[in-house]
Amino acid sequence: MTTRSIFLTIAAFGATLPALAGGITYTCDASISTSLCNMLNGPQDSGVYSGIFSNATANIFIQFGNAGVASSSFNVTPVSYASYLTALTLHTDDPTALNSLPTGGDPLIPYGNTNGNIDVTAALASALGLAGSDAGIETDQMTSCTLGVDPNCYNGVITMAQSGVDFYYPLSPSDPTQSGVDFFYIVEHETDEILGSISCIGTNGSNTGPAEACNSAVGATDASPADLFRYAAPGTRSFLSTANGTGAYFSIDGGQHNIASYINSPALGDYGDWAAGGPGKVQNGEAASGNNLDLTNDGGSEISVLNAVGFNLVPEPGTMGLLAISLAVIAVLSVRHRRQN
Repeated sequence: MTTRSIFLTIAAFGATLPALAGGITYTCDASISTSLCNMLNGPQDSGVYSGIFSNATANIFIQFGNAGVASSSFNVTPVSYASYLTALTLHTDDPTALNSLPTGGDPLIPYGNTNGNIDVTAALASALGLAGSDAGIETDQMTSCTLGVDPNCYNGVITMAQSGVDFYYPLSPSDPTQSGVDFFYIVEHETDEILGSISCIGTNGSNTGPAEACNSAVGATDASPADLFRYAAPGTRSFLSTANGTGAYFSIDGGQHNIASYINSPALGDYGDWAAGGPGKVQNGEAASGNNLDLTNDGGSEISVLNAVGFNLVPEPGTMGLLAISLAVIAVLSVRHRRQN
């Protein structure tokens, strides 16, 4: 009886642990050298994500081409707010962010999200077990495709500027800052968007600024998961009706704490990017502000966003050590019990 109880305890405890699988894989166009592609799939970018998130998985195609500094293309799938909240409740390891979301319905409806939909990327849908986990984009025509079925189909495509941008390629974030733009930082910026850091605030009315991928049509009103954590003030969210140049910031506790300020003007860039000013961050709207930065050393705001929307953190080494010690003690007690019998 005791041995069976110990087994059930171990099984129940193990079931609470996040899965330690997944990762970001970059597939490179012929315009990307083999050595650079290997660096992308090493510690500079892929290794950064696998060291932070336990359930972030994506296959991303990267190329040089026509882009301002860089751009990302990907598909999103609309799900109901209730479906997203249910999935997040089952999977998240961020109770503070989860508790800031109401159970009574989409909190962005009063702010212009009349569809009541939440648009999730394929990578996030996969992490949360939602519809749309196979919604890929085809590399040549940039059209929709089915991941795992159609050829040349990826979670997202990153296009780095072929000309007009002076990229440099540090071996690590500790390398001395050089002139130009850190290539790997820009790749992380675009990767975050493919995973789900985007805002779905698009152009509307007389605004002429750029629209995010999930709201390419004028007047579109779907929200992204990150938009659920966008605030103008404590208790007051910011979405279409307030994206007019007034302040907006990311918060996981109902707006009580400003983790990072968003761009909130249609003339300044993507609404999902951080506003300029202060220390550089990976998602800053100005590319040159992120040199020699990555998700591990820029203050953690991007990690907080991706964690809030559904990507779980890899347990700290100390946590895993305590788990190993606990299991060892249980095993010893089990052996002693069998000897006594």
